[in-house]
Parts: sequence; C-alpha cells; structure tokens
Amino acid sequence: MLSFAWKWTLAGLLSAAVLTTPAVAADFDGMVSVGGHPLHVAQAGAGSYTVVFEAGFASDLSVWRKVAPEVAKNAVVLVYSRAGYGKSPARPQPLGLEQSVAELADVLRQRKVEGPLILVGHSYGGFLIRYFAATHPQRVAGLVLVDPADEGLESILKHIDPARLRQDQRMLAASIPAKWQGELQTIQALLDAGQLPAMPALPDVPAVLLTSVQARAGSDFFQETPAVIKIKRERHAAFLSQFSSGAHVFTPNSGHGIQMQEPDLVIAAIGQVMTLATQGAARAAKAQAKKKLMGELEHSTAMLGKQQNDAAMDHTAAALRDSALSEAEINALGFDLLTKAKQTALATLVLAYNVRAYAQSDNAADSYGEALLAGARPAEAQRQFARALALGQANGAREQAMAGYRQHLSQAEQALKSP
Repeated sequence: MLSFAWKWTLAGLLSAAVLTTPAVAADFDGMVSVGGHPLHVAQAGAGSYTVVFEAGFASDLSVWRKVAPEVAKNAVVLVYSRAGYGKSPARPQPLGLEQSVAELADVLRQRKVEGPLILVGHSYGGFLIRYFAATHPQRVAGLVLVDPADEGLESILKHIDPARLRQDQRMLAASIPAKWQGELQTIQALLDAGQLPAMPALPDVPAVLLTSVQARAGSDFFQETPAVIKIKRERHAAFLSQFSSGAHVFTPNSGHGIQMQEPDLVIAAIGQVMTLATQGAARAAKAQAKKKLMGELEHSTAMLGKQQNDAAMDHTAAALRDSALSEAEINALGFDLLTKAKQTALATLVLAYNVRAYAQSDNAADSYGEALLAGARPAEAQRQFARALALGQANGAREQAMAGYRQHLSQAEQALKSP
C-alpha cells in the first residue's frame, strides 16, 4: 500500500540537504559512488547508535528534514537519496528491492558505519529496511516503520472490490512522472505477488510502527476509505506482533506522510527504540556475564570437591568481582544456590563474598548467616544474625526485615543448645 504519498511528496521534495539546520551541521554531505553510480548521502551527529533513514516511493532524503536534525542531537544519522531521486542520478534500469538494499549496505560500508543500527523506513522504505534487517540481523538494533507499505493488502482488496483497486492503480500510475514509473512498476510487482522476495526471519529487535488511520469517507481512492484503513490498521498490528518489544502508534491527524505532518511522533518513536535497544543490550550483557560467572562457579565447586577450600574461596571472589553483579543480584544467586540447588558450600562462599564486599548491608549479613546455619555452623551464624540486627537498626530496616533477623538469631541460638 503506497497510500498515494505522491500527493504530498511531489510538492515537498527539496534539492537541499536535510541536515543544514543551525542546531546540527552535516559532518558529510556529498556523493558516494556505489558501483560506479553516485548517490547523495548526508551524515551528522554522534552517539551509540546510527539511525539510517529510508525514504518511501517518490521521495528523496529531504522528507526527513523535520526529523533527522533532532535525532542527530543524540545519535549519528544517515540519510540518502536512492537512484533517481533528489541529487542521485537515475539508472538506465530501475533497481529491484534486493539491489537497493545492497546499495544501502555499500553506502554504510563506504561511510564506515559499523552499527548498531536503528533503521527507519517510510512506506516502500519499510520493505527496504525489513529486507536489510533480515539479511543483516547482527547489525540491526531496532526498527521504526512509518506507515509502512504492506505487501499483502492489495491481495485482500482484490477479493473485496477489484474494480476499485484497479482504479486506484490506474489513477496512481497516471499521476506519476515518467522518471519514476520504473520504481512504481517494481513496487507494483511486489504488491501483485503479495509477498517480498524470500528472506530470513526478521531479528526480534525493539520495533515501533506508526500507522496513519486518517480516512476519508467518499474518497476517490479506495485505499483511503474507512473500511480499507481499518484493514490496514489490523494488518499493521498483526505484523508488529512478531516482535517481543515495541509499540504500535496510531494517528488520525496525519496522512501517509507522518514524518512531515507529525515529526514529533517519529522522533519519539526513534527515541523509544533506542531506549529499548539500550536496555536490551544491558540485559543481554548481564545475562552473558551471569553465564560466564556460573561457569566459573562450576570450577569453584570442583575445587571444593577436592578439599581446596581456600582456592575455591579466592576463585569465587574473583569471579563475583569480575561479574559486576550488584549486592542484590549476588544475594539472590547465593540464596538460589542454597535453597534451590542445595549447594550449601558454594552458596556459603558466594554469600561470604557479599558480606565482605558490602560490609554495611544487614541483608547480606542475614543471608550469610542462613548459609552458615544450613552448613551446621551455628556459632558463626549467630554472630552474623546479631550483626544483621545491629546493621538493620542503624540502616533503618523495615520491621518485617528486623523480625526475620530476630527469628534467625533465635534459630541459631536453639541450634547451639542442641546436643
């Protein structure tokens, strides 16, 4: 679905670069040779992510002029014009989807963009970023789809009102300049097929999809009527459901060109994806660190089995220190080892480290005391529980926690009295 972007796009195309605002000056604004053919590219900003913008049909890089400068305050941004748009000369033959994606990859290589990438695609650009993400999954950290084209929509509309769909297609083709007819035919072939070229599954990265639900009852165009807009909305939601993290944003205030009419929505979507990607990367790094830690703790267990207690203690301490886990995370790990895995000796080493590393923590002292008590060391446990009570009082611990410390102290005292 192209949603007849040409009605606003043709009037909005500019030959000037998109990143020449006072707030953000372009670091690069010029031509990049791809396969011997020049493409106009602009690049600016700094940050952990590179946000790559892919325009829709009949659009050059200038359609991002209300979005890219703001995004460049927090990230690297790269915008470009595909062959035949803006300053990028047309080719003898129109490019297919796979060729266009290959040229984008070449642009990124030449501009030394190594990622992670946030891909932003409008309309037909949605097809392009999906294909890039599926074929370069390790490079992509997130997706923003701005009223993206839907390869399967026209197949559905053929069964609802084929005559009106054909009328839409004829009216669109009649209104497009000859220089863009080739790409229009390329896109129409995808819509007629009802599917994109074969490609791997999309990576499960944070994704935000913005859908225009602006409809016009009685419109000359079938695809702008309320009934079709409803189908489009439902299909966009179904597409987004494949991603574990993200959001679906609906707007009745913009037509197809959300980035021009409500640029703040696109800016916010990019910011949300960057935040989610950062949080996901942090979780992945922590999971990797914990996986490595568990491997090191297996070595500690082997040392304990060989009665190499001091070596096991030192190895455990070094592994926990290198893991950068917090006090609460180490405490939870130790408690799981104690109560679920029933590895009392290893749990004792983990919780002993926590007491040393966080000497003022009443919770760490109490947990260590529980491990000592489980290991039949009631005298040492008693001292840790008494210490937990003293620290808890000094730290202003909740009464519920203090009651637990007192109960544990009583259990240790009872154990000392037992024969």
